Amino acid sequence: MKTKFLLFFCIIFASSIFASQASAYTDVPANHNFTYEIEYLESLGLLPLNITKFEPDREMTPLDLYYLLLSYSQTALVDQKDIDLPYLDTDNNTWYAPYIQTAINKGLIKPAIFNPSLSPNRKVRKREVIMKTFDTLGIGVNKLFDESYFPFTDLDSNSTSAPYMFRAYQIGVLESNPILAKASKKITRGEMAYILYQVYASETGTDSGVYTVDLNYSTSEIDTPAFDIFVDVWETIVDSYYFQDEVDEEEMMYSAINGLIETLEDPYTVFTSPFDSNPLVQLNTEYEGVGMSVEMIDNEVVIISPFKGSPAEDAGLEPNDVILEIDGDSVSGLSLDTVVNMIKGQAGTTVKIKIRRDSKIKTMTVTRGYITYNTVTLEYLEENVAYVNMVSFSEDTANEFLDIAQQIYDKQEEEGNVAGIILDLRNNPGGFLDVSIEIAGFFFDEDANVVMLEENNGDKTMYYAEYYGVENEYEYGSGLLSDFDLVVLVNEGSASASEIVAGALQDHGRAEILGETTFGKGTVQEVFLYNDGSMFKLTISKWLTPKGQDIHHAGLTPDRVLTNSATVDWQLDTAIEEILY
Repeated sequence: MKTKFLLFFCIIFASSIFASQASAYTDVPANHNFTYEIEYLESLGLLPLNITKFEPDREMTPLDLYYLLLSYSQTALVDQKDIDLPYLDTDNNTWYAPYIQTAINKGLIKPAIFNPSLSPNRKVRKREVIMKTFDTLGIGVNKLFDESYFPFTDLDSNSTSAPYMFRAYQIGVLESNPILAKASKKITRGEMAYILYQVYASETGTDSGVYTVDLNYSTSEIDTPAFDIFVDVWETIVDSYYFQDEVDEEEMMYSAINGLIETLEDPYTVFTSPFDSNPLVQLNTEYEGVGMSVEMIDNEVVIISPFKGSPAEDAGLEPNDVILEIDGDSVSGLSLDTVVNMIKGQAGTTVKIKIRRDSKIKTMTVTRGYITYNTVTLEYLEENVAYVNMVSFSEDTANEFLDIAQQIYDKQEEEGNVAGIILDLRNNPGGFLDVSIEIAGFFFDEDANVVMLEENNGDKTMYYAEYYGVENEYEYGSGLLSDFDLVVLVNEGSASASEIVAGALQDHGRAEILGETTFGKGTVQEVFLYNDGSMFKLTISKWLTPKGQDIHHAGLTPDRVLTNSATVDWQLDTAIEEILY
């Protein structure tokens, strides 16, 4: 105890010396919340020294994140001649190019997993900052932590970011006794300096308490005799199989993992090796392909929804179409990854997709394209009805929706003539759970329960959209659209996060839900990404509406059921009438 006190005293004493030195940054006032941390790290040479302005209140982008992280870690940057950024929205000749290329080379960014888009101007959130900081600096994280000590009420302890947030809490990077992790909070450069300072203070202590993850489990931890048989069979093959040239241990392991997954008979639990396509591409907003979401259901590849304006939609593909053949080859018995690989391809090329729709067989020729779009768009229909179309719930959707919601709110404040809002969730296959909670929060003027998660042990946890009031300019836009009349459009292509939002608004009587019965995906998946490029998506819970309705396989029934004709969008026309009359 005495040692810790003396060390703490020394750190504070040294800090006061450094903080007394004049800062090179001209825009960090003495009374700023993070002046101390910024000046302290600057004095140690752990912040960029080639700039005169730090911009402490600017929200961080991916460029800021890697710029500050690599500056702090004093990582040598790649030479200009070695820069070849794989993104469509970056430039090899910019100031940030060496930082991004270095981050890629260090494995901090894995472009092979995600889309060829860095989205350099998006705002990064606390969970991403914590995870990338810990990975960059080699701070160990125990992914098998004791959940009974997990302090956060707004973060699922099974989420990918949970071990990182818990470790950050343990070493003092977060508040000493937090109730809320606020993992989705956008981070400023000043807050980033605070995080780095806390990391530095922790690492300079005698008792850092850094955990490491031991993945070398003993067989005794798996309580089944069959596992010992598995190990024996594996070793016997490797040691004694005659055709040793045909033994590929890596392929054997990936196949064994897939065998585990197949026994679950869950279409939403998926493993992809580094050589397979990644289902996360369906949440990306830029890629080459036909533009549709697909899932394996009852051993059939089923179209969840074609994206609005995509080649798939233009070709006439519809939700619940069952894919039978790709370019004349049957997909029966093939994995979802194999089918996706057969469908995707270079923009401008064509693919023939044979489908079963009810009892009819059809073949559609689709010209692949470069799929790029905003996940949320806004246009004003007759008499200033705000029509908001949302095509997915991706990582960027909350930010995009906030911008649009602010436009609607400002127009009403300035002109007073916005008649109401139509939120179109038709053919929206869903996406991230936390994004759906954020989106729902825009429409309530008080804390509102949005979704209930049921775990495998029967425990149920309600998740709320917190209300902070529009006057606080809260990042999620809480309550920003709470005073507007609202109609929500759904159809059989509305799934997952779309159903969560529609179900919450319906249960609270906040909106009229109009259209067709939704797809009926009532489970939640957690995604695990591995260093080799493989991915594991596991069903971890079932979700229920605020009133406890289970929509899995049944779908959400609209308040008013209405089907479109071949030539008229009756659903949209009726929604306009509901708003105006």
